[in-house]
Amino acid sequence: MLTSTEKLQQAGFASRVFTEKDLARVFGGTPARRYGLVNKALAKGELIRIRRSVYILAEKYRTIKLSQFFVASRTIYKSYVSFESALSYHGWIPERVTIVISVINKGRTRNFETPLGEFKYVYLPVNALEFLNGVARQTINGQAFFIAKPLRALADYVYDRKIEWMGIDFLLEGLRIEAENLNRLRFDDFKEVLPVFRAKRVRSFLQVSSTTD
Repeated sequence: MLTSTEKLQQAGFASRVFTEKDLARVFGGTPARRYGLVNKALAKGELIRIRRSVYILAEKYRTIKLSQFFVASRTIYKSYVSFESALSYHGWIPERVTIVISVINKGRTRNFETPLGEFKYVYLPVNALEFLNGVARQTINGQAFFIAKPLRALADYVYDRKIEWMGIDFLLEGLRIEAENLNRLRFDDFKEVLPVFRAKRVRSFLQVSSTTD
């Protein structure tokens, strides 16, 4: 008889993030039975809980290394990686970011500390229809996730940290962004991100910085 872990591997979850609904499809039975199987696998170190009702198999049972950005995108659906995490990914800031910070437009800001690292989800009350403006789909080793483009990551940062425009030095010296990266931004980038935000400080930041040499 196959173990719970072997059944999950056979069902294609060796390198995926899965939920209670996935477990119900694989194992069937009652919620109480599945609860028992999950607790047993957790106790044996075969299963890792990312957050309530979201799991991955332990590393030795996976077929590939899971990207933190991929895990972040599956831990809370309709989220995207942003802030310093996105800026570091794009090579806009020199620091290596150890926490993966994502944006959500529903719910509340929350943190999850897991064996794969720390994941933070920041709620931003932006315009719902433009929530994914300035966000792109990327892949790492075939694992897809959504991540803010550099300007959207900056705008999210300005909104969350309540930053007022202090001139270009804030970007060059405060965040240590290279001028050549800023010079790559085009009018269409600002046009894409501007409708996302209602907050005056973010709109002012985008409008002023779009005209700054």
